[in-house]
Amino acid sequence: MSANLPDDARPSDASPSDAWPSSVEPELVARLVDLIAKEGMLDRTAMKPAATLDELDFDSIEAVMVINAIEQAFDIEIGSGLRWGEARNLGELVVLLADSVKRATPALQS
Repeated sequence: MSANLPDDARPSDASPSDAWPSSVEPELVARLVDLIAKEGMLDRTAMKPAATLDELDFDSIEAVMVINAIEQAFDIEIGSGLRWGEARNLGELVVLLADSVKRATPALQS
């Protein structure tokens, strides 16, 4: 797992292919996945935690569209600090995006 992802990015009682990261609240996971699917023009049924970004045909153009949508949806600015390359799959991407949203949204910080 990438160094900047939390150790609990994958729950120990579930395989990475069938469970979203336990470190992200289910409501936030759902919202982020919906935004990724919509703005990345991806098939929502293919949105599984273990799906790689290559498998989803997710490229830098979709990444920019997703970042813009997340910034608008949460009224935040993510900026260029997000390191997409650290995400090996959709579950890890959700963790990176959720961390960015939480850092920029004080009400979501725990």
